[in-house]
Amino acid sequence: MRQDRLPVMTGDDTPRAKDVEARLIEAHEAERTRIAGELHDDIGQRMAVLTMDLDALGQALPLPTDEARARVRALGDRTLQLAKDIQALSHRLHPSKLEYLGVASASASFCREVSRQQNVDIAFSHDGIPDGVPNHVALSLFRVLQEAVTNAVRHAGVRQVAVTLRGSRDDIRLEIVDTGVGFDRDAVLSGRALGLVGMQERVRLVNGDLVIESRPDAGTSIRARVPLPGSDRSVAT
Repeated sequence: MRQDRLPVMTGDDTPRAKDVEARLIEAHEAERTRIAGELHDDIGQRMAVLTMDLDALGQALPLPTDEARARVRALGDRTLQLAKDIQALSHRLHPSKLEYLGVASASASFCREVSRQQNVDIAFSHDGIPDGVPNHVALSLFRVLQEAVTNAVRHAGVRQVAVTLRGSRDDIRLEIVDTGVGFDRDAVLSGRALGLVGMQERVRLVNGDLVIESRPDAGTSIRARVPLPGSDRSVAT
C-alpha cells in the first residue's frame, strides 16, 4: 500500500519574507482575539440574559398552559446550549488557557472538549514539557493540534485519535495519529488543502519541521518538531 509523505515546504526563507509571514500570522491571531472577546463579552452575555428571560417567561405562564410552558422550557434549553457553544468557540479562537496554564494543559483541555462535543475518543498524553515555553512556540504547536484534530474528526471519519506531546531539553514534539480515510498526495499539493499548508507555515516560522504521512484507507499521522530557545536549531539560518 502506497504511503504518501508531504514534503516540508521551504518557501522563501529570507529574513524579510519570514518577517512578513510572521506579521500576517500575528495579525491573524490579533483578529481571532478580537472576535473571541466580542463573542465572550457581548454575544455570550446577551445569550445568558436571553436564557434567563425565557426561564422567567416559562415560570410566569398560567398553570393550564402546560404545552406552552414545555415549549418555552425547550427554547430555554436550546438557548443555553447555544450560549455554551459560543463560549467554546470563543475559547478556540483565543485559548486563554494557553497563556495561563501552558501548552500541555491547553492541549489536554481542547482534546477533552472535542471528544465530548463530537463523541470521539481522543487519547492525549504528554511528558517532559518544560515550564516557560515561549508563547510563539506554544501557539504554533497548539494551532497545529487544532487543525489536525479538527480535520481528523470532520473529514477522516474517525472515532479514535491519538495525540502525544513530548518535551526535552532541546525541543517539543507533537504527534497526531488517526486511522481514518487518509488522503492522496496529489490533492494536497494541488493547493486545495489550505489547512495543511497553514500548519507548515506556522511550524516553519518557529524553525521547526512538519511531516505529514498518509496512506489511503489507513489514516494519517502528523508530526511536528519545534526547537526550544538555546538549542542549535532555535536560531534561523
